[in-house]
Amino acid sequence: MKKRMMLKFAAGAAILAFALTSCSKKDDNTSSAPAYLPNTIIDVNTGLAVDSFVFKNNIIQSVYSNQQENGAWQYQYVFVYGTDGKCKQVKQLKPATSEVTYLDSVVYNGDKITIYSHAPGVETMDSDVYRMSNNFAVTYGSKDTVINADSKSLNYGEYTISGNNLSKESYSYYYLNIPTKQSTSFDYSRTYYYEDTPNGFQLAFERNPFLYFYLCTYQEELTVPASKGNFIKMESTENSNGTVSNETMTVVNTYDATTGLLSTQKVTSGSDNYWNSKFTFRKAD
Repeated sequence: MKKRMMLKFAAGAAILAFALTSCSKKDDNTSSAPAYLPNTIIDVNTGLAVDSFVFKNNIIQSVYSNQQENGAWQYQYVFVYGTDGKCKQVKQLKPATSEVTYLDSVVYNGDKITIYSHAPGVETMDSDVYRMSNNFAVTYGSKDTVINADSKSLNYGEYTISGNNLSKESYSYYYLNIPTKQSTSFDYSRTYYYEDTPNGFQLAFERNPFLYFYLCTYQEELTVPASKGNFIKMESTENSNGTVSNETMTVVNTYDATTGLLSTQKVTSGSDNYWNSKFTFRKAD
């Protein structure tokens, strides 16, 4: 299910509750979310786990991803918290050796969240800025064109939230090589539709707002709703250097007869299969 932001590929939503960035357990019990946490996501076609979640006191500690045929995991995300309870860093490492392959440092500044990413031993560092409003991420990057001696570029994203769920995301990327006058452009948007059913991820995201932001918005490791409901359809439009394409993705869900939570989800578009996943959940602490 990992899809990694398309603009990040081209260049070489998205909820984050600014008021809840502490990532610590809520003290109130007013949530209507099912009292469950995600346990595993399994690829139905291979029988291997795509993701496995580790919680402590309902707070995310780590996520193991991409199980191999021998049962080993390809990589692991480890969440590191400060004394104030806020998530300060996420380490991506190889579980077999605990070798850190990537570090994402988190900086909170007013209504902005900045992620600084780099590989250990590498001097260069990437940074991504998200602006927050009313508890939600609303923009990524900037609409301002960056002008250098030999290039112009733009990298920007917007998120629309309805009913505490992402209803639409859109991205724009443009690059011009001034000396050669060669340019590339990429625009993408996706609209999400939901059915009114319980979401087994809802409590985890309410207790851990950073978890949704990091895995669903920033890394795009997961494609799951933030609040009540489950996907029933997705529509996307892509314009790559003037070539436009549209796509409708149909979602077929099945639900557990006991918990009412999502059991399987198959997403297709014509003859293309995007994912066919089985979900397991466990009771919250």
